[in-house]
Amino acid sequence: QSVIAQPQQQLDAVLHEISDLGTVTDGMKNIHQQLVEKKDKITQSMNLHKGLLSPLWRFPNTLLSENFHHCLPDTDPKASYFSPPSRLKARMLLIGVCRRWREVATSTPSLW
Repeated sequence: QSVIAQPQQQLDAVLHEISDLGTVTDGMKNIHQQLVEKKDKITQSMNLHKGLLSPLWRFPNTLLSENFHHCLPDTDPKASYFSPPSRLKARMLLIGVCRRWREVATSTPSLW
């Protein structure tokens, strides 16, 4: 019986080691997934912050407001109020770009 018991003990030891390695591998996969998610969040945050470095963010509100006036279509007295592109549609597009543009556009009475 000792002749059979020794190989069985070796087999049990190998199976136990395989089980331990599986547990370690699962833990590493979990850590890897957490790191990938953290990297994605950091990348997303970095991309948002890159936008803040844009020269448009340093543009004074008065110049931005002046540029908005140039985005509005010319008024044609013969055109219907609802003819595309309407000035209202252009204004709505401006205020939909970002919070800063919305604040500048809505605080510029001459646009409305």
